[in-house]
Amino acid sequence: SRSVSRAGNAPPECHSPIRFGLRIRIHFSMVSFVNCIVAAAVAVVSFTSPSAGLDVNLLPEGTYFKPADRMVSGVVGNTRPFRRSPCPALNTLANHGYLPRNGQNVTKAVLGPAVMSVYNLGEDATATLLALVPDTFSLDYLSTHNMIEHDASLIHNDVYFGGDPAQVNLTLAEQLLERGASSGKIGVTELGAARKARLADSLAINPNVTFGSTQQTLSFLEASILVLGFGSKNNETVPVDTARSFLVDEKIPDGWERAYSAISAAEARTTAAKIAAASA
Repeated sequence: SRSVSRAGNAPPECHSPIRFGLRIRIHFSMVSFVNCIVAAAVAVVSFTSPSAGLDVNLLPEGTYFKPADRMVSGVVGNTRPFRRSPCPALNTLANHGYLPRNGQNVTKAVLGPAVMSVYNLGEDATATLLALVPDTFSLDYLSTHNMIEHDASLIHNDVYFGGDPAQVNLTLAEQLLERGASSGKIGVTELGAARKARLADSLAINPNVTFGSTQQTLSFLEASILVLGFGSKNNETVPVDTARSFLVDEKIPDGWERAYSAISAAEARTTAAKIAAASA
């Protein structure tokens, strides 16, 4: 009876060579899968947080790479490996390799073709931009107060409050983007209201605020490029998600297409005048 009993009982699973082998294969498959996930995560971290072993200059033009905060600065004359500016359009070009990725030794010969090819900025508008910068410069040069950087920025702190001029104030950025929450777009009306609110805010809390005719002209032209350049000349509007990608992530959105025709200086001035009127 004992022999029948032993024969009638199913052996423990671990005693089956087939099942045991299957469990071994499943175990190693899971280990391999986990290792792949870990390796991928390490690769992503390395890609977004450069180390001495990663030469970002070898990345293909157009590939997005935004340096980690600890390695980048927009303070004039800083010595960080990566330099950036208060201008999201130019920072985006650097993050994609259309300008030097480290933001240093940018030349007019490189900047001009970059803004024309990526944003379809017209020749006259490009000439206006190039007239504002030296033949060779680093992006942090644009942080010089009241040159291109100015008070009452839509997404940056006033210089009076300190901080890095290239660092986006996420609270200000979200306040701007929320103006397009109902329609999904930001246009002339929303930008006019945002400009009015930011100036009022700066006047109220910044005892050293400067916002004369030069700063006003720059601020409205910047806003016009937001809808004409980032918005690809689509009825003077830009989708909120597109604006967030350029302004906050400083990234060309996937699937984004530039304006169908070149953005002229006259178009930029016309749209800027509309935004100025909407801010009155």
